Amino acid sequence: MSTWNGFGTTYRGFSYPNRDGSHHATEWAVLLFLPVIPLRRHRLTVGDSSYTQYGNGSTSVTHYAVHEETPLVGGEILRTYLTWWVIGPLIVFGPPALVLSLVGDGIGFMTYFLLLASCVAWCIWVGAAMEKRNRRERALPPA
Repeated sequence: MSTWNGFGTTYRGFSYPNRDGSHHATEWAVLLFLPVIPLRRHRLTVGDSSYTQYGNGSTSVTHYAVHEETPLVGGEILRTYLTWWVIGPLIVFGPPALVLSLVGDGIGFMTYFLLLASCVAWCIWVGAAMEKRNRRERALPPA
């Protein structure tokens, strides 16, 4: 699996670990790290990840030991779409949007700028916290 600046392929929808330590996951084509098209589903073991920065971009590579290809599961695909396209954005962008809409135009530029910076920090923190929690729940190695 490889992504470059959020474009490429990656696994989403990892199952809880099987008795042998392997997982089931669906390989997705991603745009801006968001799953777009499910490609195939595998039973696999997760290996090491590497992250490399190149000037304006970056690349991350995660190694997997693929044991077998399994049929795509409709419920898993639907859950992945809901998580990444509906629930995730609501959790990440909902509170900042609410705060910024309630504040309105009645505050100064500096206060608005600090509030906006706090909202961006919230978005980054929540996204990272959700990913970390999911990896811990599924007994996956840290990214």
